[in-house]
Amino acid sequence: MGEPNNVTIGLSAAFTADADVSDRGRLGEGSSGYRSDQENDQSNTALAPPPKRKAGKTATDDIQQYMNIHHFEQLMTIFKSHRNEDGEEGFDIDTFREVFGKVLGGNLSFDQMTQLFMKIDANSDGTVSWDEFSTFVVMVGGLNQEYIKSIIDERVRKLVDSSHKDLIKRIDYIPKERKYFSISRDGSICLWSPKLKLQRSLSTREGSQAWVTDAVLMQDQNKLAVVSDDRQLTIFEMMSIKPRKLITIAPLENNPLCIAYASKFEDERSVLVFGDDGGFINILSFTRRFFTEYTNDNESSTVKPSVLSHRDDNPYKGNITLHRKKVHHDGEWVERIQCFREINAFVTCSSESVKSLIINDLERRTARSISVPKGVRCFDYCRRPSFIITGGRDKIVRLWNPYVLSKAAGSLVGHNAVVTDVLVNQTDGHVISLSEDKVIKIWNIKTMFCLQTLTDRFPHRPENIISSIYFDNVHRQLITGSSKLESWPLYTQHKHSLVQSHEAPIVAAMFNNSFHQVVSGCEESAVSVWDAHSGEKTFQFNQVHGAFEITAMCFDNSGRRLITASRDGIVKVWNFNNGQLLRKCYKHNAAEVSAVLFAEVGANKYILAVGWDHKISVFLDDPEAFEVWPLREMADAHRGHEEDILCVTFAPAALLATGGLDGRIVVWNLESGTWRCNLKDPFLEYKSLESKAVEELFFLYDKQNDNYSKSHRFPLISAHADGFLRIWDVYESRMVFEASCGLPEGEGLTCMAVNLAGTKLVVGGSLGHVRVIEIAPFILRGNDTLVDVVQLKSMWKCHNIGVTSVSFISTHNAFLSASSDTTIRMWTLDGTHIGIFGQEDSWDLDDPSTFLPIPQDVRQENLIEKKRKHFLETHRDHLKAAVVDLWKGSKNGMLQQNSNQASFALQALNNPTFELEEEVLKAWANFKAFEASMDPKETNAQQQLKDLENEVTAMVNAKILQQPTSLVKVSQSSRVIAMQMHVVRKWKDFTARQRMSREWRVDDDELRVQHGTSHFCYSHAKSHPTGVDRPTVRIGHVRPESVYKELVRHTKYELADIKLPEKPNYSKDPTRFYSGGSGLGNSGHGHAHSSSQSGRRG
Repeated sequence: MGEPNNVTIGLSAAFTADADVSDRGRLGEGSSGYRSDQENDQSNTALAPPPKRKAGKTATDDIQQYMNIHHFEQLMTIFKSHRNEDGEEGFDIDTFREVFGKVLGGNLSFDQMTQLFMKIDANSDGTVSWDEFSTFVVMVGGLNQEYIKSIIDERVRKLVDSSHKDLIKRIDYIPKERKYFSISRDGSICLWSPKLKLQRSLSTREGSQAWVTDAVLMQDQNKLAVVSDDRQLTIFEMMSIKPRKLITIAPLENNPLCIAYASKFEDERSVLVFGDDGGFINILSFTRRFFTEYTNDNESSTVKPSVLSHRDDNPYKGNITLHRKKVHHDGEWVERIQCFREINAFVTCSSESVKSLIINDLERRTARSISVPKGVRCFDYCRRPSFIITGGRDKIVRLWNPYVLSKAAGSLVGHNAVVTDVLVNQTDGHVISLSEDKVIKIWNIKTMFCLQTLTDRFPHRPENIISSIYFDNVHRQLITGSSKLESWPLYTQHKHSLVQSHEAPIVAAMFNNSFHQVVSGCEESAVSVWDAHSGEKTFQFNQVHGAFEITAMCFDNSGRRLITASRDGIVKVWNFNNGQLLRKCYKHNAAEVSAVLFAEVGANKYILAVGWDHKISVFLDDPEAFEVWPLREMADAHRGHEEDILCVTFAPAALLATGGLDGRIVVWNLESGTWRCNLKDPFLEYKSLESKAVEELFFLYDKQNDNYSKSHRFPLISAHADGFLRIWDVYESRMVFEASCGLPEGEGLTCMAVNLAGTKLVVGGSLGHVRVIEIAPFILRGNDTLVDVVQLKSMWKCHNIGVTSVSFISTHNAFLSASSDTTIRMWTLDGTHIGIFGQEDSWDLDDPSTFLPIPQDVRQENLIEKKRKHFLETHRDHLKAAVVDLWKGSKNGMLQQNSNQASFALQALNNPTFELEEEVLKAWANFKAFEASMDPKETNAQQQLKDLENEVTAMVNAKILQQPTSLVKVSQSSRVIAMQMHVVRKWKDFTARQRMSREWRVDDDELRVQHGTSHFCYSHAKSHPTGVDRPTVRIGHVRPESVYKELVRHTKYELADIKLPEKPNYSKDPTRFYSGGSGLGNSGHGHAHSSSQSGRRG
C-alpha cells in the first residue's frame, strides 16, 4: 500500500471526496459530525445505529458510516504494532472483533464484524493485514464515489411540452392506471404515461377565474379534491371520461391553500384536511356511504360549511362532517399540510418563527411544535431512520427527531435561495431539496453529505421557477413541473440496471412441458412466451386484462392453454402461442382472484378460482361457450375459510385442498362440492398474523402415473409464511411432519414447486433465497409419524427481493425463479446460474459454457454467505473433534488399559475404604513430595513424576483387583456417573467459551433421534463371568457422532434447564471405597441418566 501517510491520505479521500465542502450536513447546530452523549440520550430514535440487516449487503455501508479518519489512524497504529504468535502481522477473526469493537465503540454488531472480516479476508487465510484492510477501504470508497457522483444523469433529462398554460401545482402517480397526474393553477389536468406521453387533457375550472391552490388524489375512492382561492373545496369523480363534479363546499371561512388526504384515518372514516390563510386546519371527515347515497350522478350539489357540523340537524346523518381547528397565529398562512401514518398525525407548517411546524395528533387532541428562524416552507417524513425533514427561508434543510423537537438532529447546508420543497427517496435513503433558484440537491441522509447538485437552466413561463416536484420510486426518476414537465432518470437505472424480463413485477413464470417453453406474466397485464433452451422471447401479448393486473396463472392439463386471473375477479383462457382469447369466466363478485387451477374429475373438466371472497368458484370447461359463470361456489359458513384464500391444489379422483391467509387448510370433495376436514398447525394461535399464511399447497404423487388405486392416500405438503414445510394426512385430519426450510432469520416462504415425480421441491423466500429439498419416499399408515422425510439441500440468494414464483424445468436438472425485481432467472439445482430471460446473449441448456455468472445484484451476497457457511462448518468441525476426542478418551474397554486409569487409582487413595499396605503409602508419599518440589524446567522432571505415578497406579490397581466383585461394580457405577457429569461439564464450558451469540447453530437435518429412544446413555457390562481377572467398564453402543449431534441439539436451549443425574449416595454403605462424584461438586448440567436409567429427551 505504500507509506502510512499515503495510505491515510488515500483513506481520507475515499471518504471525503464524494461531497463539496460547502455542501456538508451537520449533526446538530454547529456540531462536528459526531454527537455527544447527551445528544445520544435525547435523540436515540433518530440517530441510533441502524437495525441489523441482511447478511452480505450492509457490512461495508455500516463500517463507512461509523468510521472517520481518526479511527483509521488508530487502527493503522494497532495493525502495525500487533504481532501474532508466529511473528506475522494481521488479525485473526477474534482479534479483529475485539480491536474493532473497542475502536468503534460497539457500533458494529457481532454479525456485521464477521461479515466485514470475511469480505476483507479475500485470500481466506484466516487473517486480515493492514494492507488488505486499507486496500479494501480505498477500493470500496472509490466504488462508492463513482456511484454517488452521478445519482441523476443530466444527459438524458427530458423536457415535455404540456397543455398546461399556468404553473403546475401538484404531480402525483396513479398506480391503478399506471399514469402520472398533474394539475395546474388554472385548473387543467393532464394524464401521462410512465414515459411522459400525454394521454388526456381535462379541465376542472371551466368559466372560473379562480386559481387552484392545491389538489390531492383520493386513490382508494377514484376521486380528486381541489381547493381554490375563491374559498371552495370541490370533489370530482375521476373514473368518468370527463371529471364529474360531485360536491362543492363553499363559501369557506378563509381561502384554502393546501390539502391532504388520509384513507380510513378514523375507523372507517376517511379524512380530507386543508389549511387556510387564517392559520386554521379544516377537517372534513366522511364515509364511503356519503358518495353512494348523497351525491347525484346528474348534477353536483353545493353545500355550506355550516350544514356539515356535528349537530343532530346534519342532513347527511353524520356521514360527512366539517370542523375547524386553530393551529397557527392570526395572519400566518398554513403553507403545507401532510398526513403521516407512522406518527399518526397531520403536520402543518407556516412562515412564523415560533411554532413554525406543528404536529397535530388527532387521536390525543394534542399538538407539538418546532420553531425555526424565518419559518418552515416545506417538509417531508423519512421512515428509516425516523426524521422529519424541513426547509424554509433561511436556506437550510433540517432533520428532526419527531419525538425530540427541542433541537434539530442535523442540518444540511448548501442552498443559496429559499428552499421551497423537500422529498425523501425512502429506498435509497436520499433527501431531495429544491430551492427558488431552480437548484436541486440530493443528500445522503446517513452521512449528511450532498451527493449531487442539479441546476435547471431552461427559462420557464409564466414564472421562471420550478413549482412542483415528485420522485417516482417505481420508475426511478425525478419529475419537476413549471408549466411543463421534466424528467430526470436515475443514473443507476441507466448504466447499472440489470436485464429486465418484464417492465413490471413478475406474477408467475411457468415451464410448459408440452412446448418446452416458459410463459410468464407481470403486473402490467402482459404475457411473454420464451424458449426455455435459449432464453429468447418468441411471443408477447399485452393488455391481457386491460387496465387490471394479472394476479394468478396456470396451464390446463394438456399444457396447450393458459389460464389467467386478474384483480377484478375475471378469469380468462388463452392460446398463449398466438394471444387468442378462448374463454371468459365471470364470478358473481369482483373480488380479486389469488389462485387458479385446472382439474379433471372423470370426463368433466373444471377451472377453479379462489381469492378474496373466501369461496371456490367452479367453472365448467365447456368448449362451446365463450362466456361462462360458476357451475357452483364451494363454501361453508361454519367450517370453511374466514379469510382470503391464497392457494389451491388437486389430487385424483376428486380431492381438493385450499390454504388461507389465516393459516387454515380446508379439504373438499370437488365432485360433490362438500367439506371434508380442516387442518391447522397446533400452535397457530401463538403465531403472529404475518407468519400464519399458507402460501402454497401440493399433493405429493407421481403425476406421470395414472394407475393409483382408489384407496391410495395422497399426502399434502404446505409451505407457510413462518418458513416451515408441513406434511398432512388429510384422511386422518392430522399433521404427520414439519420441518424448517432453514432460510435466514425473518424470511418466510412465498412460493413452492414440486417436480413431476413428487420427489423434489424448490421453495422461494420473502427475501430472495431459494432452497432445494428432496422428499424421501414414504407411505401414510394409520397414526404413524414420519421421520427424516425432508432432506434440505443447497440454498442460495436468487433475487434481492422476494421470490414470487418457482417452476421446475422437467427436461433438465434446472428450475425458474421469478421476482418482483422484474427478472426471471434459470438455475441448476446445485445453484449454477444459467441466465436471465431477456438478456442480450442466448444460452444453450446442453452447453454449460454458455451459462452466465451469477448476476451482479446477488453475487456479493452469495459470496459472503458461502464464506460464512465455510466459517461455520470449520467451527463446527472443531467442536465435533473436541467432543469426539473427549468421548473416545473415556471409551477404552478394559479398566487396566483405560487412559484414565492413573486418575481413577489416585482418586481411590483420597477416599480409601480398605487397608493400604505400608509400601503403597510410602510410594504415594514419595509421589506427593516429588510433585511439590519438582522444577518444571528440568528436562527429566516430568518423566520422573510420570514413573512415580505409574508405580503407585500399579500397586493400587493390584489391591483393587483383590476386592470382591460387588465392590467393583459399585465403583464402576459411580465412575460412569462421574464420566457423565465430566462430559457434560466439559461440553458446557466449551460451548460457553465458544458461544457465538445467536449466529452459530447446527441445521436440524443433521440431527437423528429415533422415536422412543433416549438422547444418549452410558452403560457398563451387565455381568462378568466367573474367573475373569479383568472387570470391564464399557460405555454403551453409541457412536461419537451421535453424542456430538445430541449435545449440539441442546445448545439451542438453556443447559441450566436440564438436570444432572443424581449422584448415588454410598456414604452409609460400609463397602464403599470410591465416590464417582469426587472433585466434581453439585453444580453443572447434564443430558443423560446413568446406566440404570434410560435417558429422557431434554
